[in-house]
Amino acid sequence: MKRRLIEAGIGLLIGGGLLVWVLRDFAWEKLSVLGKHWEWIALGGISMTGAHFLRAWRWQLMLQSSGHPTDRTAPWWALMVGYLVNTALPRVGEVVRCTLLWRWRALPVTVSLGTVIAERLIDLLLLAFLALPVVVTEGTGWLEVLGLKAYLPYLIAAGGIGLIIGALLWRYWFARSRHRWIHELGKGFFSILAVRPRHVAIGLSVGIWIGYWGALVGVMAACVPQAPLATLLWPALILLVGSGLAMALPVPGGIGTFHAIGLVLLLSLGWEKALAQLTVVAAHALQTLLVIALGLMGISYGALVRTPPVSSLPSR
Repeated sequence: MKRRLIEAGIGLLIGGGLLVWVLRDFAWEKLSVLGKHWEWIALGGISMTGAHFLRAWRWQLMLQSSGHPTDRTAPWWALMVGYLVNTALPRVGEVVRCTLLWRWRALPVTVSLGTVIAERLIDLLLLAFLALPVVVTEGTGWLEVLGLKAYLPYLIAAGGIGLIIGALLWRYWFARSRHRWIHELGKGFFSILAVRPRHVAIGLSVGIWIGYWGALVGVMAACVPQAPLATLLWPALILLVGSGLAMALPVPGGIGTFHAIGLVLLLSLGWEKALAQLTVVAAHALQTLLVIALGLMGISYGALVRTPPVSSLPSR
């Protein structure tokens, strides 16, 4: 935990520096436009909440396919509490939500952690799929803006090698290991291959990212009310891909990294700096405040739910 705190502190310093750079000349009075068009912000919040719900539903299906069926309520609130923890301690929230499922529904932590790892891999692949049309349309200059062009071949190679290594580990180690926790971790990880109905799992995975996309469209519609809605779909998709990269970095809550990457991308599209700043501030604030609110509700749920006696809980 001490190492995690140090990493979070370093990440916060870096993110804070980037945030100061993005907002050094921001006109805070421009936030008043959001109050005038609150209905778009509300729709964005509903869209993002829907994406979170679909993620919890997909997680429940993965747990079920791993041989540990549960209701949708516990995964939903565990996910929200995990997101809340991630705003302060990146990656720790993933372990927290698995631990909560163990406390609330007696699901082995190793199995649920395996499903979370698989879930992240799926999201990474979908993010790459979404980035493809952006790169094709915007050209390699888009990658240069983010400083990724030189690393693209290595990223692709790393992804392919990672899949091969994962398959080999399952075939020659996980499946044959005598250690129970290794077997359970592998069972959770490969549960995605056994999810049924498969078309529902695919639909949920796609719907998650559509929900995030819709949230950004709603924020942009509030920030740039004079723009036709159709003209905001493409910038929102580009910001979605950029935000996915920003949130993958080990910075608490994507503070600073989300703002810096989002600002650079919107400026590259020809947006005025003031509008670009307003958009990234509003988008990150919506995401963060929503996670805080839902996470606190999840903590309240955990305080009220009846948990199994510790003696009856399986080994973690």
